[in-house]
Amino acid sequence: MNSGDEDKFADLYARYSRQVGAYCRRRTDPDQVDDVTADVFLTVWRKIGEAPDGEETLRWLYRIAYLVLSNHRRRNGRRNTLDSRLRAISPVSTTPLQEQVVMRQELREVLEAAARLRPRDQEILRLSLWEHLSHEDIGVVLGIEPNAVKQRLHRARKALAREHERMTKRPSRTPAARSGGGW
Repeated sequence: MNSGDEDKFADLYARYSRQVGAYCRRRTDPDQVDDVTADVFLTVWRKIGEAPDGEETLRWLYRIAYLVLSNHRRRNGRRNTLDSRLRAISPVSTTPLQEQVVMRQELREVLEAAARLRPRDQEILRLSLWEHLSHEDIGVVLGIEPNAVKQRLHRARKALAREHERMTKRPSRTPAARSGGGW
């Protein structure tokens, strides 16, 4: 590696390490974030000659992070947990306490429903909603076309809505059951 590549790596690390670390933090156990982030930048170090410039740089880094995390999950056989994310949520708000309780319950329900989705549906929702990436950028990260992103995102949102409805549906009582009779 020449000094130009070393300088390019140092610049990439200085500019994007926080964003890549945050990306990894939202997708793995808190005690593994540093290791996964280090693996991402080790891969970047090895592929520094392929690093694009400009707007494409962050997408390229997210693509590497996505692949490193995929390998990490397979290697360790672990799945992400939502419990750590729920514990980390601490809304700063002037919203009355009762409303905060309701909002937290609704958030828990949505996160629980999301955790029941297929991993690829979970990931596309995260890239869209948490990372605020465009369809084009998501396509680069996942290695698919923007139209495929649009279709997958639509299906993932529908699956999330169905799962949330299924989870929150309460059995209704028939008029006979409410009056104490059944026959």
